[in-house]
Amino acid sequence: MIVAAASLAALCLPGASHAQDAPSDSPLKAALKIVGFATDVSPPPDFVRQSRPAQTPPSIRVFNQPPEPPAAVKSADEIAAIDKELEDVAKRHDALRAAFPPSAKAVADAAAARAAKAKTKGAQKSPIPTF
Repeated sequence: MIVAAASLAALCLPGASHAQDAPSDSPLKAALKIVGFATDVSPPPDFVRQSRPAQTPPSIRVFNQPPEPPAAVKSADEIAAIDKELEDVAKRHDALRAAFPPSAKAVADAAAARAAKAKTKGAQKSPIPTF
């Protein structure tokens, strides 16, 4: 009640003309500006205005289904051919890796480390925990 009376008095006072500079301000916002509860938003800096797009981008709907891919559905024979081609490439790459000595050594070291870890893991299992 007191705030309403103060805002009505602030609107009627001649010193309140600075709050009504912007014609889009409602009387309530003008009164809240005088009291100090509302402010005007300053325009963004030039670099912000320059980085924004000229037109507002279209909104993106959240629950729309994505468009179907333009390619036709593959037949079972085409899928089998692609799978065979991928397997051939994988075999070719495996042969290249096996021929490279550091790779073969690294694979052997990793296998030995796994075997050693499995042995120590089996030896450490006991029904009574030790602290």
